[in-house]
Order: sequence, then C-alpha cells, then structure tokens
Amino acid sequence: MTDARETLRGLLDGIASPTPSGGGGAAAALAGATAAALVGMVAGVAAHRAPDDAGLREIVGEAEALRERMLALIEGDVAAFGQVVDARRRTDDGRATAVRDALIGATEVPLELAAASTRVLEQCATLLPRARPSTRADLGVAAALAAGALEGAALTVRANLETLDAPAFVAESRRRLDGLLRQGTALRSRLPRAREEEIR
Repeated sequence: MTDARETLRGLLDGIASPTPSGGGGAAAALAGATAAALVGMVAGVAAHRAPDDAGLREIVGEAEALRERMLALIEGDVAAFGQVVDARRRTDDGRATAVRDALIGATEVPLELAAASTRVLEQCATLLPRARPSTRADLGVAAALAAGALEGAALTVRANLETLDAPAFVAESRRRLDGLLRQGTALRSRLPRAREEEIR
C-alpha cells in the first residue's frame, strides 16, 4: 500500500506543479481510470456470485483495459502539452505549423479520453441491474467520476480548438465531441446519483 500511495502522491504532485507536468487533462484521465477500476470491482463482485455469467467477466476485462488506457493518457496529456509549450516558444518560420500540429496532438488525447469515459458510462449502465446491492453506491461513484472525466476532457478539447487553425479538424472534433457528450448525458440519466434529499 505504501508504494501505491507514493505513486499516487507523485502523480498528484506532478499535477499540482506549476510546470508543464500535468493539468486538467491528466486529472480528468485519473478520474476516468478510477471510474474504470470501480466498474471492474463491481463486476468482479457480481461475477463471484454468478460464475457462469460470461458477460460479467467481459466487463471486468474491458474495464481493466480501459483503466490501463486512461492511465496511459495521463502521460499522453503531459507529453502533448509539453509539445504545445515547446512549439509556442519557437521563433522561426515553422512556428505556426508546429503550434498547429502540437495543438492537434493535444486535442486528440482528450478526445480519446472522452470516448473511453463514455464507454465506462456504458459499462455502468449495463452493469447496474446485475450489480450486488452492496456495490451500487460504488457504481454510482464510478458513474460520477466517468461523467466528470468526460466533462473535463470536453473542456480541454474546446480550449484547444479555440485557437487552432485547422478548420476540417476543428469541425470533425466538435462533431465527435458533441456526439459523445449527448451519449454521456443520456447514459448518466440512467445511473444512480446522490440526491439532495438523500444527503440530508
């Protein structure tokens, strides 16, 4: 547990640092990876009680793959942001092209995170009727984190697109993001969430 805590501390220290070592995109990816881990746990508990349910085992496997992918996107976001910073520091004739290419790369990372987060929400919806009662709150937390990761990814995408001089890429990215947000909103409405009257 100590090693895991130190690894997490190092990741959060990187996000908190004022240097190009992490930011909103990395934080959103961490939330998404945590959501996928919770989905895997809830599906694993259900599978333990229903060992013949191949669908539950598939959810466990896919959740693990999504978790690993979103962990990789943390590093991807840091690297992409670093490339944007480097491109903007250039003073030669290739600066505009370098900035454009770097911003495209920095947009593709959160777009992938948005897609992965939406998939986690799909898993939550599929898993809900099969989850053990004792894990439904955990599934609700997974849904909240996945929805937050999706929203965080969308904020990063839109910020990058504001100054990006690549009309076709901008239009396609906005179309793709809008579709994912609509899908995510529809899925979130089907999943458990805390209501004010339940918290009081």
